[in-house]
Amino acid sequence: MQLKVTLSKSQKIFLLAVLLSVGVGGVTAATTIGINNDIELNLGAGYSTSATCDPSIDIGFIRSGTTPSNYRYAGFTLTNVDGTNCGDQILRLAVVDKGNVTQQASWVIPPNATNYTYILGTTNLGRIIGTNFYATYSYASIDLSDLSKFAVSIGKF
Repeated sequence: MQLKVTLSKSQKIFLLAVLLSVGVGGVTAATTIGINNDIELNLGAGYSTSATCDPSIDIGFIRSGTTPSNYRYAGFTLTNVDGTNCGDQILRLAVVDKGNVTQQASWVIPPNATNYTYILGTTNLGRIIGTNFYATYSYASIDLSDLSKFAVSIGKF
């Protein structure tokens, strides 16, 4: 028996971005993020974006913990998203740990949105506070050494 699944264009783009990040890697929106007292981690291969409307999204992190031995990624931020060109589209973020556990979030980019920070974290779920746009999904933190890859995509509904 053959199973046929029909995906929308935005679902295809997101799936492609995730598959590229799992397989061969790609181009990242930011080349480094700072960890362990802002010591830079080179994202390099395995991190990708697929955003034809904005190829220069910045990816940041939210860190928890009190010492380098217990630092964790408590969340991620996406900034410099071009609301003029990407407005009314879906911004997606997928984070994968070393055990291949994937956490995903998405936001509908407001039309002509400028200076928004899209946050995948644990607080203010689903709210827009000032220019902070929080995901409706609560992120489960992971150890700094357990981050495997992530993908960012923007596509139409």
